[in-house]
Amino acid sequence: MDYVEYANNWAKSEVSQGRIMIGLGLIMLFIGYRILISENVLLKGSLVPLGLLVFVLIGYGGYILYSRPAHVKETIALYQKSRTEAIEKEKEKHINDNKAGKTLMKYIYPSLIIVSALALFFVPHYYKGMALGFIVLFLSIYIIDNGFVSRSDAFIEFLNGLKA
Repeated sequence: MDYVEYANNWAKSEVSQGRIMIGLGLIMLFIGYRILISENVLLKGSLVPLGLLVFVLIGYGGYILYSRPAHVKETIALYQKSRTEAIEKEKEKHINDNKAGKTLMKYIYPSLIIVSALALFFVPHYYKGMALGFIVLFLSIYIIDNGFVSRSDAFIEFLNGLKA
């Protein structure tokens, strides 16, 4: 597979995840509305973190839909001018993205999930819902980042196998 084809496939998979995120965000928006009109105090406590999750899903999903195709067009144009420069620039981008993503996935998200889970034992009823909501939020963001990082790792592996 050549660089242009791989880059286009990468962008398509990123855009697919962005679309899924927006769809899930709309579903979560509906769920949030249903929770809002319910009488369940535990579920109402989860509205703040679920609202943040909706913001992440729709906002970041929309950003991905917009930015990834534009990035691929730019990198393919650079590749057609200078293969070596395009490969090195793309490799540097993915390495930097992965460094941040892997740090978050390895330390930050698990720590936040654990803190939220521990809060379940020490907070009143309403805040238990909030703690559950934060567990869902951090777990969801972990899964989202895992998708992006794993595709980025595969892209780095592909770039390492290319001869400039």
